[in-house]
Order: sequence, then structure tokens, then C-alpha cells
Amino acid sequence: MRSVLTIHTGTEDFPANPILDAAIRRALASPPALPIAYFAEYLEVERFGEQHAGLALAEFVRLKYRDRPIDVVIAITSTALRFVLAHRNTLFPDAAVVFAGLTVPEAAIRRTGRGLAAVRVGSAYANTLRLALQLHPSTERVFVVANSTNPQNVEAVRDDLRLFARQIPLTYVAEKTVSRLLTAVAAIPPRSVILHIWHQEPPPGHGINPEEIARLVARAAQVPVYGVIDSNIGSGIVGGIVRGTEETGVGVGDIVRQVLAGAKPQDIPVENAPLVATFDWRQLKRWHIDPSQLPRGSEIRFQVPTVWETYRGSLIGIAAIIAAQLVLIIWLLAERTTRRYAEQRIGQGEKTLRLSYERIRELTGRLINAQEAVRAQIARDLHDDVCQDLVGVSMAIRGLKGSPQLQNAGTQHALSDLHRWTAGIANGLRRLSHELHPAALQLLGLGAALKAHCIEVEKRYDVQVGFTASEEIGRVAPDVELCLFRIAQEALRNGAVHGDARRLRVTLARSGTDLAVSVIDDGCGFDLEAVRRDGRGLGLVSVEERARLVGGDVHIVTAPGQGTTILARVPAGESPAAYQRAPAEKTFATRLRTSETHT
Repeated sequence: MRSVLTIHTGTEDFPANPILDAAIRRALASPPALPIAYFAEYLEVERFGEQHAGLALAEFVRLKYRDRPIDVVIAITSTALRFVLAHRNTLFPDAAVVFAGLTVPEAAIRRTGRGLAAVRVGSAYANTLRLALQLHPSTERVFVVANSTNPQNVEAVRDDLRLFARQIPLTYVAEKTVSRLLTAVAAIPPRSVILHIWHQEPPPGHGINPEEIARLVARAAQVPVYGVIDSNIGSGIVGGIVRGTEETGVGVGDIVRQVLAGAKPQDIPVENAPLVATFDWRQLKRWHIDPSQLPRGSEIRFQVPTVWETYRGSLIGIAAIIAAQLVLIIWLLAERTTRRYAEQRIGQGEKTLRLSYERIRELTGRLINAQEAVRAQIARDLHDDVCQDLVGVSMAIRGLKGSPQLQNAGTQHALSDLHRWTAGIANGLRRLSHELHPAALQLLGLGAALKAHCIEVEKRYDVQVGFTASEEIGRVAPDVELCLFRIAQEALRNGAVHGDARRLRVTLARSGTDLAVSVIDDGCGFDLEAVRRDGRGLGLVSVEERARLVGGDVHIVTAPGQGTTILARVPAGESPAAYQRAPAEKTFATRLRTSETHT
């Protein structure tokens, strides 16, 4: 198994170090995977100074790896490379070196020992400043923060920015301590731009990592701050042309794999770490920079997605639901309008039907009353005219039978037949007159009239009719008497004629203020609903309407093969629908009783 050791500059929690280390590990583990034991150590120059930190780390590495030879040493930054080269013979005598930093060592150094390969971490100071001036065309002055314990690094920055000195005043902030640096940054006037590269205090160091210094500078500044270090993006600087920390680590890991595969480090071409225009979206908003002005392919970090970008699926779903609900609401409103219109039409129809129904019932009542009046008139005409004439004829025939001239046996026999025939016609007309208008109802009352009618039904239809009446019927309005009599009359006739009944029973009773009559027969019965549905049974309609006219009701219980029961219950007192009988009816009743007596 081969061993690889990386020497990072700075502490383990230095912002760029975890990113670099993870990228190197990932590159070494990529297929085809080699059996590699990977280690990482940290040269903490910020806390202890380069000399003391180097001596401490050298002793630590000597003791830790004395039993594990190192095949490849990775040096991150020039500070780590100086440490590796200074202790190469004692700590890493058989190790190849892979370096990542700003300046590539000379060829002679690259060929010493097992050789040295390099990845140049490019510095885009000039490109970053040029981009900042393009984004802020009204800039009048540029302030550069580039303090380092290595004067060569500062000089490299000055050389890279030398051309800008002819275009715009460049001021290098040369304060040695962080506190004085922040005071100077806070005093920078408006219409300026700060190019923050790095700041290092002289030994023994201040213990503040570069990212934290960048954060403090951006917080103190009243003008935009740009930088060139990837790990500083997010600390408050706007951005810049920065080297990709992760991409640099992947490039270093690829070179290590080549060395472990047998390639000579000094023969591997020097690679340049990729540079990417990278910006902080929050700072773009703060300084009102239009993202469309950034270079093509720029990376924008910390971008807060819009509500549409974050919840696009949900918003589309909600919009679809709202649209569906809107369509449903419109449909429901249309349906409600249609329903209200239909309800109005139905209401108008119901009102019209109700009025028609009331008119029909009113006409029915009038028709029944008119029918009774016509019946009374016909009964009077029959009794007063025809019946009286027939009585006179009968009496004349009786007189002829006593005449001495007509004592011949044949004549007497003919006269007797004629007398019987005339008397029979008179009785038939009298019975018809009684059915048309029951005079006994006015003369004797409801109970006696019903009983007499039951006897007539027995004789006419050859059936058995029982009659029962309560002793206390009391006073009953004439229209109520006539109503109950007609109902009983219709029920008896239907039972005997249509129901083929042999036994019928009529009951008259009073309960409180109501008077009830029931007719029960043992006939064949019928389907009441079918009769109503087919429009038959006018007699039943007449019965119900008669009861309604006097404020009562009728209940009919029947079924095929089970006989029929008709129960009518009406108020016994005067009814609003009562019709007035003419005084002539009393005269008619008196004449009828007189004629019956003579007959």
C-alpha cells in the first residue's frame, strides 16, 4: 500500500482546507482505485509563526510516520512547500513532491530528489479588478489589501496591477494589524472599490484566519469589496475571478495518481488551476448589480430562489386547483341561476295549479250544491205534478170500479190491472223522488232517514243491511245531514252493485262535536290507488268532496277480496259551505207526506 501525506497551510478548520482535502481524497479514490493510505497534517503558521510551527510539525511528523515511509508529499501553498523542502532529507527522503501554489519552483528544484510536480494556482488580481471597474463605472479610487509576511507575494500583486495605475489611483492599505486595517477600511470614501487579496500579520501571528479577516473587512467597508480567494465568497465580498478550490484539489489528486503509477513528477506538465468568475447573490442585490452584466458562465452562490422557483410545482398545483374551483364556482353560479329560474317557473306553475285546484274544488262544491238543487226541483216536479196526476188517475179508476154500468167481470178485471199498474208507477216515481231528494231527512232527521234508506236497499238489492245509531245524535246542521246521507247512500249502492256485497252495516255515531258515519261491506273490494290513478271512481271523488265542503274528511280502507270500509267524519255544527234550502222545500216535504198518507 502506498502512503500519501498532504501538508496544508493553516489550521484544520481553515475554510479552504476541508474543501481541498476532500477533493484530493475523492480524486485518489476514483477508479481504477489504487491501494493508498492517505494522511493530512496542518502547518499552523497563523497561530505560532512559520518557524515555530515548522519545527513543531517536523518533530510531530518524524515521530508519527517513523514506521511508515511516505511515497508522495503534497504541499499546499508556498509556505507548506518551504517546510517540505526544508525537511525533505530527514522526513521524506524517498517521497515525490506535488505542489499547489502561486509560483512554480525553478526547474532545478523540480528535479531534486524524486522530483516535484506542480499545479499553478493562478492569481486573477488584474482580471478581478477589471471586472469590478466594469460593474462600477463611476469608481474614482481603488484600495488594495495585500499584506503578507513574504515581500515577494506583495510585489507579485503590484506587478499584476501595475497597468491600472495609469487609469485610476491605486492605494495599497499597508496597515500591519487587523484593528488598524479595519479602521483604515472604514475611512475609505464613497465611489471607491476595495480589492481584498489577503492580510497577514508578522509573527507570532494574530490567530485570525483569512476568511474571518475578509468578513471583518467587508463589514467595516462602506464600498464594494472584491476578492480572488474562493473561500472568501460568502464572507461579505461581492466576488471576483477566483480559483476553484475543489477543482484545484481534484487536479492535485490526479497528478498524485500519475506519480504513483510511475510517472516522473518533473516530467508532468504544470497545470493551471481553473479560474471562475464567482459572486455572492446577496451582495449583488446589496450593491444593485444586474446579474446580466456578469461574465458568461459566472457562478452565483447563495442565491435565494424566488417563490416561483422554490414552489413552482406547488404553485402550479394550487393554480390548477384554484382554476378548477373557479370553473366549479362559475358552473355552480350558473346552475344556481338556472335552478332559481326553474324554481320561479315551478313556483308560478304551482301557484297556477293551486289556483286551478282551488277553482276546481270550488266548482265541484258549486256543482254538488247545484246538483242537490236540481234534484230537489225534479223531485218537486215529479211529486207535485206527475205523482199527483197519477194519484188522481188511480182514484178515478177506483171510482169507475164502483160504477153500476161497469160491473162486467172482464171490465172489472181490466180496471183492477189498470189500478195496480197506475199505483205501481206512482210508487216508483215517489221512490225516485225520495232518492233525488230525501224528504224524510228534513221531516224525521238523519238517523231515521238512514234507517229507512237501509230498508229500501235491502228490498231493492236483496241484501242484508244492518243499521246502528247512537242515542245522542243531537242537533245537526242540515247540510251535514245531507252530506252524511249522500255518503252512506253512495257507499251502500257501490257495495251492493259494484262490490257484490251480501251483508252491509251502517253506523252513525257522535264524538264530541264531530259526527261520523261508517259503511262496511263484505264485497270483493278493489285497488284504491289503481282506481285513483286510472281516473275511475267518480263516486269516491264525490264522497270526498262532499265531506270537504262541510269541513270533514273521508277514510277509505279496501283491498281486492277484503271488502270495503268507508268512514266519514264531519263537524256536526253549521258549515261555511252550507247551502240554504228554499222555503218551497218545506211545502214540498209537507205535500210528499200528505200524498204518502193518501196513497
